[in-house]
Amino acid sequence: MAAGSEAAVARQMPVIAAEDFGVLEGRTVRLWRLSRETEAGRIAIAVSEYGAALTSCTLPDASGRETDIVLGYDTLAQYVAGEAYCGAICGRYGNRLRDSWIEIDGQGFALVPNEGRNQLHGGPSGFHRLVWSGGASPNGEGLLFRLTSPDGDMGYPGRLDVEVTFRIEARGGLRIEMSARCDRPTICNLVHHAYWNLGGHDRGDPASRTVLDHVAHIAADFYTPVDGEQLATGEIRRVEGTPLDFRVAKRIGQDIASGEIPGGYDHNLVLGSASADGLRDCAEIACEASGIVMSLRTSEPGVQFYTGNLLGPGDIGKSGQPFAPHAGFALESQKFPCSPQFGHFPSALLRPGEEYRHVMSFGFRRQ
Repeated sequence: MAAGSEAAVARQMPVIAAEDFGVLEGRTVRLWRLSRETEAGRIAIAVSEYGAALTSCTLPDASGRETDIVLGYDTLAQYVAGEAYCGAICGRYGNRLRDSWIEIDGQGFALVPNEGRNQLHGGPSGFHRLVWSGGASPNGEGLLFRLTSPDGDMGYPGRLDVEVTFRIEARGGLRIEMSARCDRPTICNLVHHAYWNLGGHDRGDPASRTVLDHVAHIAADFYTPVDGEQLATGEIRRVEGTPLDFRVAKRIGQDIASGEIPGGYDHNLVLGSASADGLRDCAEIACEASGIVMSLRTSEPGVQFYTGNLLGPGDIGKSGQPFAPHAGFALESQKFPCSPQFGHFPSALLRPGEEYRHVMSFGFRRQ
């Protein structure tokens, strides 16, 4: 693109619109849309006030065809009924906490369990189940979603005020910024739980609509092992010689098909050090069929790589298309699973006067 054209793209303001998405417990829930002409073509996203969920992300593939690369649903009712955390912001603590228990400054807090005796993604009424307040960001360049979690919410101490901003960047990327402040010591680990299929959420027939043919590179030398309940053991091991080694790019399905990773991936990988901009290289994933390549850089020390193992045909997605196992992958940048329960894991403690900040910077290009 010529320099003049690049400058014109950089100056163009995004287009923001909202529409009613449904009513939940007497409250109207809106769907917010954001689109922008970028160096990579027109990118458009939609985010629901229910769960601050990313419901779509559309951009041109290598042939110029507009392709929606996010799994989701057509209606609010489907999101309310869904169990897969599709596109949502999960909290107050994303991922798992053993025995639904945390301790802060010597005081214990019993949390509300929702996975046996343990808690997953903030509990049965975590942030993914709440209606956020949405709108345009103050500078008009993105979408801003706000939520207040009161003291005692799902067992967590302290009031937590949360903001999440979605912004489409001029160079053709999507930037998600999460921040939070508290009035009492608490823990905070927000997780963005989109499922991506770079071939398009509706490509091909359901049986073949998986991400197993995507090629992934993940910049992680270590991972955190789990036990039979998918709970972190506290160990940190090298990925070398395991199916979790994506330091050299390989097909996502390579070790699933061989039986070396039964069922698929649902593991936390340990990322390297942050660069001067505060972000770590995380992953680059490519789909040969569409020619779309997605990269992720993040401020967080870990990423949960999940291959939609429990997605199934009984769950109907957008345009009436049924989900299938491995229909999408998630890259959930995060503190480590069970971090508050292991002193050598990255701390999720947040105190009054401090700010929790979590950045995800997605890049898109075509092969």
